[in-house]
Amino acid sequence: MVGTGWPQAALQRKRLAMPVSRYDRLFGHVASITGLLNAAQVEQLFSAVETGEARDMATAAARKGLLAGDLAAAVAIIASELAARRIAEDISPKAVVGSGRNPAVDTQLYPKSLGEYRNLKQIARGAMGIIFRGEHVKSGRVVALKVLPLQMVQDAREIERFRREIETVTSLSHPNIVKIEAFGQDDDFYYYAMEFIEGRSLRELIHDRGHLSPYHAAEIVRDAARGMAYAHRHGVIHRDIKPSNLMVTKEGQVKVVDFGLAFTKASPTLTATGLSLGTPSYMSPEQIEGGRAEVTERSDIYSLGVTLYEAVTGRRPFEGENHYDVLKRVLFEEPPSAMDLNPAVPRELSLVISKAMAKSVHERYADMDAMAEALSDLVEGHGA
Repeated sequence: MVGTGWPQAALQRKRLAMPVSRYDRLFGHVASITGLLNAAQVEQLFSAVETGEARDMATAAARKGLLAGDLAAAVAIIASELAARRIAEDISPKAVVGSGRNPAVDTQLYPKSLGEYRNLKQIARGAMGIIFRGEHVKSGRVVALKVLPLQMVQDAREIERFRREIETVTSLSHPNIVKIEAFGQDDDFYYYAMEFIEGRSLRELIHDRGHLSPYHAAEIVRDAARGMAYAHRHGVIHRDIKPSNLMVTKEGQVKVVDFGLAFTKASPTLTATGLSLGTPSYMSPEQIEGGRAEVTERSDIYSLGVTLYEAVTGRRPFEGENHYDVLKRVLFEEPPSAMDLNPAVPRELSLVISKAMAKSVHERYADMDAMAEALSDLVEGHGA
């Protein structure tokens, strides 16, 4: 006997498997890239919608206690806005589920030596790996080792992506891109060794100084742009440009690091790590929207523009109380210009930043070479 509280539409959904709507896919996408839900939880919500247990993802998330009601409503607003713009029509639920990441890791499980490297000490954690400082057993040379997290070792696709990352960076030989020296496997640990950079990240420089002088920041970003222009010419899109991924050596040389989220045109299905890409504050609007085919080299130009904005002002152009608040602002709001926040920023440099950060892909620089050239003209004109 069915109670009167069940509408006929819901009964029909219970009897038939219902397809997941574009809105539901986008709800899962937004919740995934903000870290609110992991892959298993997103899959659980998809199942609830498909079987008719809940009418949509927001309702399912609240009923199952995975998200507070107001939080689910906030994610739903962003998903609805994107759905209205006909984003993610070609995104499958499987792709969204596959994009989840589990940040929890017990670093005590990692050995003190791997292959020909010893005295491993964790120094950082990237998008797709843990970074250790190590020494070569025979030469004593100090290197940085990137190790695939143990929770990813169980997935053959993650191992293949890691291998592709190694191939990608190995194929890029440029003074402004980190260099890989060796790679290998030791039991369940997959790793590669790269040059150890004696220096600091742009993130650390900004933190220590509040912000950099405009021309110093422009010089750093110009060199990073030169490295990325080379990568783009070789079919590689970084997709995670941000201050922590730009290293500055003690000699002042700039190195772009962490290609864990890189998209290689030659092997797009293997290097695309689902939809959970990048860091919200630095993601281009098209990255947030989730249309992978629309993410081009100009997405890196946008992220580098955000990086330069932060370097000269000491703050990110879009900030909020949480990730979904930031995502919404990236999509629908315009930030104050760099020179409005810091009067010391020359108007010409502020215009370079604004052009790089244009929401419309077609209003940005045509390529990374053009952005590097614009910055070079400013730096050299100032006598830096």
